[in-house]
Amino acid sequence: MENKPPMMGWSTWNQFRQNINEELVMDVAESMKRAGLLEAGYRYLNLDDCWQASNRDIKGRLCFDVGRFPSRQGLVERINKMGFKVGLYSSASALTCEDMPGSYGFEEIDANTFVDWGVEYLKYDYCHVVDLPTDPHFEKKNFANETPPILYIGVTPLDGSLAEIIIPAEEAELFEPAELEEGAVVKLNCPKAAAVFRVEAPKNGEYQIAVGYKKRKSAYRQFMLIAVNGEAAQVWFPPTSGWSSTARATVNVTLSEGENLLLMTNPIREQKDDTVLRYRRMGEALKKASVGRPIAFSICEHGRTKPWTWASEFGSSWRVCSDIHANWRSIMNNYEAAADLWKEQKPGAYNDPDMLEIGVAELTEAECVSHFALWCMMSAPLVLGMDVREISEEMLRVVTNRELININQDGLMLQASRVNIMDGLDLLLKPLADGSAAMCLFNKSDYHMMNVQIKVGDIAQHDKRVKLVKNSIVLARDILAASNDDWVELDGIMTIGSIQTHGVVVYILKGQ
Repeated sequence: MENKPPMMGWSTWNQFRQNINEELVMDVAESMKRAGLLEAGYRYLNLDDCWQASNRDIKGRLCFDVGRFPSRQGLVERINKMGFKVGLYSSASALTCEDMPGSYGFEEIDANTFVDWGVEYLKYDYCHVVDLPTDPHFEKKNFANETPPILYIGVTPLDGSLAEIIIPAEEAELFEPAELEEGAVVKLNCPKAAAVFRVEAPKNGEYQIAVGYKKRKSAYRQFMLIAVNGEAAQVWFPPTSGWSSTARATVNVTLSEGENLLLMTNPIREQKDDTVLRYRRMGEALKKASVGRPIAFSICEHGRTKPWTWASEFGSSWRVCSDIHANWRSIMNNYEAAADLWKEQKPGAYNDPDMLEIGVAELTEAECVSHFALWCMMSAPLVLGMDVREISEEMLRVVTNRELININQDGLMLQASRVNIMDGLDLLLKPLADGSAAMCLFNKSDYHMMNVQIKVGDIAQHDKRVKLVKNSIVLARDILAASNDDWVELDGIMTIGSIQTHGVVVYILKGQ
C-alpha cells in the first residue's frame, strides 16, 4: 500500500445507518463543500452498509440499490466531479452486518468492480463470520475445520480440449504428519502437514481442479488451501449429511505448460488464521486490481485478533476495538484501546479507534475538542458522522481546526506516544516532520485541574523519537489559545494554569 496520511472524510453510518439514498448523499457532498470541509481535507465520502442491492447481477457483481441510487455507479462520477473521493463498504463474509451480500469468495470480482467504478476506499467489516471454528461466540466443538480425506485430483482444461487427467492420492508427495490411509491423504489440517501433486500441463491456460474426497458428516463447511506455483486458491467442502461416501469439489486455477506443483494444506488453526486469510485475500485483490490508483483498505475486524500485529502488510488502517457509540464513555473506551498501540503503527498504516462522534453524541464543547485532538494526536483516520447539512458553527470550528489537522496529517505519519503522568492526566507526544513535536495534555478526570506543572527536561524522555535535547531551551506555542502565534520560552518547569474537566491543552514544542 502507498504511504499516505490518515484518511479524512465523512461516513453515512453514524447518523443515518441503513436509511441512505442518492439525494441524501449529494446533499451532504454539497453541504461539505459549502462548509469548507472539502477544503479542510475531508475528501472521502463513504457509503457504509446498504448502498448495495441484496442480489448480485448475472455476472456475480455487486449492484447499487437502484431504487435508492438511481444513478448506480454513476454516483461515483458525480461525486468525483465535486472534488471528493468515494468509499464503499463490504464484509469479509457471505453477508454484511445489515445482511446484504458480502465479498467473501468474490474478492477479485468485487475488487475489479470497485476499481472500474472509480472507488478509492473500502471499509471491510467482519459480520456473519461463523463458518470456521474461530468465532468467539460459538463453541469450538460445533465446527469441523478438518480437511476431509483426499482421494485424488482431476485436471481438465476449461476449454474442454482435453479429457480429465486423474492423479491418485498415492502419487502425492506427503509432508508429515500428513499420511496415506486407505488410499486417501489425511491429517492435512495438522501443523506443517501438506500434500504436493505434480501436474503436467500440455499448455498454458485455465484449468479445473477437481478434488475427490471422502465425505464425513458435517453441519459446517470444511476447508483446504491449494497453492498453485505459489498462487493460493481456496477449496470449500460443503456441509453434508454423508449420504454418499465420496464427492468432488472443484476450483479453477491457472497452469503453465510443463510441470506444475499443487500444494495442498490447511493453514487455519485458530481465529487469527481465518481472519488474516480473509483480509489478505481482499487486500491482495485490491492491490492487483488498483495498480496506479491504490484503494485505501480499512480493516474492520474490531480488534478481535490484534490486527496491529499483522494488518500493516496490506491494510491502510485497522480497527482496534468495538464500534464507537454516541457517548463520552464509549469515546474514552476506544481512546484507551488505541493510545498505547503507538509502537505498532507504521507510516501509511494506522490504528483506528473508529469514527468521530462530534455532532452526533451529546458532548460538552471541551469533550468535542478533546475527542478531535486525541484522534489527531493518535494519527487516527478522521471520519465525520454528523449530519453536515445542519452542522453548527461551533462544531465546524472544532473539526476544521487547521493546527490539529496538520498534526494528524503530518509528513512523518507517526502516532503519538502516551504516558500517564499523574492521576487522571495523560501526556501524548507526537514527533513532527519539521523536527518539532506536538504535546497534548488530557484531563480524563471529572474535576478541573489547576496549575499543572511538568519538568521541561523530562518531556522528551517520554519518547525517544522526539528530538528535544535535555537541558536545552524549549519553545512552546499553545495552538488552542486565542493568540496561538505566540512562542513562549520554557526553562525548568512548565506550568499550565487550568485544564478543564475532560479537556485538553495542545502545544507545539521546538528546541532552540
